[in-house]
Amino acid sequence: MRRKLNTTLGFYSPSFLRMHIGTNKNLQDLNILNDNDASTYLHEYIHFIQDITTAYGLQNICRIVDYMKYVNNHVRYLRKRNFRVPIVPDASDTSNVYTNYLLNEIYEGSGDDDDANFTRHSCCSKTVVINSINKEVPSIEVSSIKVQYTTDRKEEKLFEFGALCIVESMAWIIESECYPSDFVPPDLPYKSAEKLVELIFPEFGHDRLNVLALCDASLRAFHPGEFFYKTLLHIKDNKLRVCAPEDVYKICDTVTIEYCGQKMSCNELFEKKKNEAIKQMKDYFNDSRFDSLKNWLERMINRAAEFRQLYPTFPLDIARNGKIPDNTSFHDFYSFVGSPLVTNDRSETTLYDPHPPCVDTVSYASIWAIDQIHSVFWGHRQSCELVGLCCSSGIPIDTRCANEPWQRHSEPNCAFGEIWRHWGLEGYEPQT
Repeated sequence: MRRKLNTTLGFYSPSFLRMHIGTNKNLQDLNILNDNDASTYLHEYIHFIQDITTAYGLQNICRIVDYMKYVNNHVRYLRKRNFRVPIVPDASDTSNVYTNYLLNEIYEGSGDDDDANFTRHSCCSKTVVINSINKEVPSIEVSSIKVQYTTDRKEEKLFEFGALCIVESMAWIIESECYPSDFVPPDLPYKSAEKLVELIFPEFGHDRLNVLALCDASLRAFHPGEFFYKTLLHIKDNKLRVCAPEDVYKICDTVTIEYCGQKMSCNELFEKKKNEAIKQMKDYFNDSRFDSLKNWLERMINRAAEFRQLYPTFPLDIARNGKIPDNTSFHDFYSFVGSPLVTNDRSETTLYDPHPPCVDTVSYASIWAIDQIHSVFWGHRQSCELVGLCCSSGIPIDTRCANEPWQRHSEPNCAFGEIWRHWGLEGYEPQT
């Protein structure tokens, strides 16, 4: 998935449980935020919900941890201490990292434009080779949802409808239902799900919460774009009755998904990916000094899963309940699960944990440090974003933070350096 979502007013880092709100206001008390900051907070918090209460979000966590393990092994077995970035998974690797990298590009899709008048849609196949070494293993065919559109400038364009469109459409629908305003986001990706429904089956979209329900239900699958598209056609072609948005979930409940050669329900898949994601995230930290952090991760994901099982359609309730101060559905989830690490433009950091262990904010930030290292491996950065947190926490910083944070591997209170050292990367340096 795109490394950061919705970067204009704020962003959420998928799979790293960190969100940023572009404001100087303190974010400790959500009930006193102005509408601009609160609507942005809600939008990014929906991405957090998507991350930990859907099979697609949990699978992304597993995929990224697998990539980090792959890179760590790759770097540590190099003869030279300098390694080139970005590190792209190798087609000859015998693990699933390369295959998942290719699949994710299709699952994520594309779409980035201010104005888009949808004109045509189609479903075609893309071939993905599972492994280039084992010729006995066949390639697989993966659906790609193509949508043609014209812009206000009369340009003809094409994009692939996938998870990026779905997660942003879902977050935008909830945000705009709770905080109606004159603000108009770009059609792609924020309004893409509604516009695709308008093109294919406009009656379904007369209640935009139907679209929200289909977005949310589609994230139960590995390939949300395909699930959304085929389910919409299924409802239309079979004239299935949708009296309320909750009916969309009921229709989606009948769908089975194939995983590793086995057919299972969406709920079974979610439970499996939840357990895998917990194990994978805990694998980041194989030292007892991280036990409190690992317990937080496990408890948070388990509680999010429990909430989803108790209230499977709760995003609809959030969309119906208005602004954050009076949105009981939002507060029910927030008080039960908590929040990710949240920062503002003044580098103030907040995090709400309903059952806090003996761990401080800096320790929680180890996940943020892993996000920074992930960006280094992909060649996206050479600096560390944690400098504001370190300054506010009394942790000394220096020029290495901006140019080569991996050199701080011997610093006892540096989250980036601690993870770099923990993974045995002392002395290894990335080069572009």
